[in-house]
Amino acid sequence: MCGFFQVIQKNKPIDKKLFLDSLSSMRHRGPDASGHKFTHDQKNNVFMGFGHQRLSILDLDERSNQPFVENQNILLFNGEVYNYKSIKSQYQKRSVLYHTNSDTEVVAKSFSMQNFEDIHKFNGMWSLSLYNAHDNSIFLSRDRYGKKPLFYYHDKDVFCVSSTIKAIKQYLNTNLAFNEEQLLNYLLHGDMFPTNTTQTHFDNIKQILPGHNGYFDIENWEIKQKRYFNACTDNIDEDYSEDNLVKKLKQSVELRLTSDRPIALLLSGGIDSSLILSILHHYGYHENVHVFMGDTGRSDDYKYAKKCANQLNIKADTIVSDYSSNAFDRFLQICLHHEKAFPFNGNAIAMSQMYEEIAQNDIPVVLDGSGGDELFGGYWERYIPFALIDAQYNNDQEWINHMKSFNKNKKEIQNYENYIKENSLFKKYFNPFLKIPMNKILKANTLDPIRNPNLNFNEALCQDVSAGGRLGEWIWHNDRNSMMNSVESRSPFLDCELHSFINSGYKNKFHEDWNKYELRKVFDRFTPLPTQWRKEKQGFRWDGKHFFYNNKDQITELIKGSEILKEYAHKDLFCNSASMIPKIFRSSIGKRFLGIAGIEYMMNRD
Repeated sequence: MCGFFQVIQKNKPIDKKLFLDSLSSMRHRGPDASGHKFTHDQKNNVFMGFGHQRLSILDLDERSNQPFVENQNILLFNGEVYNYKSIKSQYQKRSVLYHTNSDTEVVAKSFSMQNFEDIHKFNGMWSLSLYNAHDNSIFLSRDRYGKKPLFYYHDKDVFCVSSTIKAIKQYLNTNLAFNEEQLLNYLLHGDMFPTNTTQTHFDNIKQILPGHNGYFDIENWEIKQKRYFNACTDNIDEDYSEDNLVKKLKQSVELRLTSDRPIALLLSGGIDSSLILSILHHYGYHENVHVFMGDTGRSDDYKYAKKCANQLNIKADTIVSDYSSNAFDRFLQICLHHEKAFPFNGNAIAMSQMYEEIAQNDIPVVLDGSGGDELFGGYWERYIPFALIDAQYNNDQEWINHMKSFNKNKKEIQNYENYIKENSLFKKYFNPFLKIPMNKILKANTLDPIRNPNLNFNEALCQDVSAGGRLGEWIWHNDRNSMMNSVESRSPFLDCELHSFINSGYKNKFHEDWNKYELRKVFDRFTPLPTQWRKEKQGFRWDGKHFFYNNKDQITELIKGSEILKEYAHKDLFCNSASMIPKIFRSSIGKRFLGIAGIEYMMNRD
């Protein structure tokens, strides 16, 4: 929805030009309005700046612009509280007056009256900061799964809060240094998941964790965080019936259709997005939703998406992935907006073009299937071994034998007792392009939280949707790729009312040779589609071969210019080798070198 930037500073006035320049660096997150407010706490001689870039989705009137002042408190809010009308009606019964039709005012008033307790009622995605003028403090909050970013910097004189790391870096006028543990994990294992601590992948840049509130005491100059949502223990509803799932899915989709601007659906050809289409069609909502499909030339996803649209006689636009010379410029822009190294896959790279073309159709709201895999058991290799270990512990040999008989070619099922351990071990191979000391290699175990054979099935799923898990990585891509094009992505499967189904058990997730079994079955309660019993879904793909071949000169230049890689890589050897054998560019280590070099170049340039 938006982006915001905030500075609290001791003894020294805010540099207003620098502040506004830093705020404008996130204009892509909110191009419809820009607002700012500066104040001075004379008692403590503290200067404060509040800035906001608005993407107008609800109540397009300027009365809902931010910073939003309520009862002398100043709110900066990014995201959507989808059930705001329900919360608003509860307060209206108590004669509370509202002057806008936005969720922003509902958030501001509920905090003023309930001292932040209403955060448990919020169903949505958000990051926010509220300056409480009465006790001279800052209240910070981030949604349950961390869909919306919230970073901060804190030293003895300055406290910065921001939707982007770049704005903080620009205001402080400093270069950023990678956290070595995160950097080594990426170079050796290919992962740079958002962390499960306040520390991010950059030294001195911190985060409010998903499902946490932050409290900054201006007078004592201290910040604390407190968890308000635990993915493993909260929102536990033991009704895992099909009727309840159908009810919750319908409610979730309906809430995310609340908008004063046009809405689109990204139809990938997989279970999750096509189930959303199934629900939309069943209730006639599809008539107000524009459907887009992506053709990357790498899988059958587009064919299945097209089959769904054709069956329902729905007009759907096709976006064809571009691997021309513009692809390298697009890659650099992705680096700038992601602000973190990423895997070279469709979710991280190809999706940005999808959002760009949707934005060109003046559609700023998009529904997608994010979260369906993590909550409903979508990854065979990642989750089925834990399910089988649980079944073994429960003496459910009949189910184990049943699964083995239907999946004779899946090693993660046939050899499940050793599969997790084998994948947890670091592959000790010699890579001639790395120059990392052996003592650091031995310490650089994967930070993937579910590479732990002691987890049970429910715990593995919960770890993946908690801070530090895989869901955080995917929704990071999702938010950055959409917002770099001023588009808000909405994910019905991340509705808090659906969270309890993470505990529905392995038999509801895996059946015979089907994953996400409970989701597949409910198509019949809405509109059956060709994707319902599709087995070979691979995820949105990206054609790296063309990208690396067409842009090898720029890639070489970028890697050679990296200061960070000097310490950890034999850059010249790599580039010389790749010039003779171009496929080295798209090797695992080549992609990781390019990922680091791209982030370094875009984040630290003026």
